[in-house]
Amino acid sequence: MRRTLFSLTASVAGVVLGAALVASPALSLSEQYETPPEQDPAVVLDGKQLGPGYAVLAPVRSDGFLRIYQLQTDLGVEQIEGDGLLKLRLAELKVLVALESLKNDQSFVDGLKQAAMKPVELVESTVSDPVGTAKSTVSGVGRMFGRLTKGVEAAVSGKGGSASEIAKSITGQARAERELAYELGVDPYTFYKPLSEKLNETASVTTAGNWTVTAITSLLPGGLIVSAARQADNFRTLIVDSTPAELEERTAETFRKAGVSEKTILNIKANAFYTVSEKAAIAYQLQAMPGVQDLELIASKAAEAESRDIAYFQLRRVVLLETYNRTVSGLSQIRDVNGIPVALRRDGLAAIVLPLDMVSWTQTVAQTFSNMHEGLVQLPFPPSGVDFLITGELSPMAAERLTAFGWEITGDYPMPDGPVH
Repeated sequence: MRRTLFSLTASVAGVVLGAALVASPALSLSEQYETPPEQDPAVVLDGKQLGPGYAVLAPVRSDGFLRIYQLQTDLGVEQIEGDGLLKLRLAELKVLVALESLKNDQSFVDGLKQAAMKPVELVESTVSDPVGTAKSTVSGVGRMFGRLTKGVEAAVSGKGGSASEIAKSITGQARAERELAYELGVDPYTFYKPLSEKLNETASVTTAGNWTVTAITSLLPGGLIVSAARQADNFRTLIVDSTPAELEERTAETFRKAGVSEKTILNIKANAFYTVSEKAAIAYQLQAMPGVQDLELIASKAAEAESRDIAYFQLRRVVLLETYNRTVSGLSQIRDVNGIPVALRRDGLAAIVLPLDMVSWTQTVAQTFSNMHEGLVQLPFPPSGVDFLITGELSPMAAERLTAFGWEITGDYPMPDGPVH
């Protein structure tokens, strides 16, 4: 059993777990708290605090739940809240640097030059004769034809994508961009603008000559292709072969199969802090737990995310919960415990499974977990015990306090392999 520290940002503490932060009679005036430690990034990141295009600045702070990083790149200093989002950004930077290195290959540069003219020609003809251009371009491809005509008609009516977006679909560039991103282990719909622009530029070469995604990746440094960390083939097909509109439709249907309400589905769809891929991932993770009742509580909490760090926290939490249900102990239902969805196991124990980085016994942490403890005790059928599992560390004080509740503690539990870090 490994015990470590955690740190969740003030926003995550206040919103993700905020409903539980009410006055707690269990907290006496003599309760002692601690200040989360400042850490050396070299220690936290095991020597990976420096890399091509980035440096994680010292010190690494936390708020008792998530670590808070300052990441220096060519664009300046960016604050990143949480181990998960930092790992995501470092993976994106690695791919960005690799794709930038393609400029050293003359054949690739020549391909970019050839591709630069094609979208211009295509966009011009699309605007002048949109439906005709689409038909002639995709003759014989029924599925693509149906998709494109919908998109073209929307562009012409002013209700849909731009002419350039239609051109990317017609040439196959949009699909190539999704395939390239997936092969490199990054989100095709990444919020990181430098990477998004680089993926778009790189995929444009597929419109010139015989360039394919495989041809592009063959020029990249060895070990960059992360097939071992990719999701199942059916999810890969879903992401790569679906347009954003199709992916949204399939995500909504998957949520319905998982028992999520229409209101929550609409709220998740409207939430701008998740990428389209991440919304699909949440839906499919929930669908993978068919025997668990009241998954609506998990989905509705995810829908409430009011910042990017909270959204990624909720995404990681769903992934962890599905993994726990499948590999540790089967879950029976989700219960609302003072505003926090808590899983109950089939064997009568409660499972508090959270992607926390560094748990220190601050006043907010103490209030949060004390209220959870009280809420569990007050359930009509209280659990016979609590399995508290996190992805990071606990301070000795936090471990002592939680153990006093009778909770079984597991730290340093790894996130499963996949695109969610």
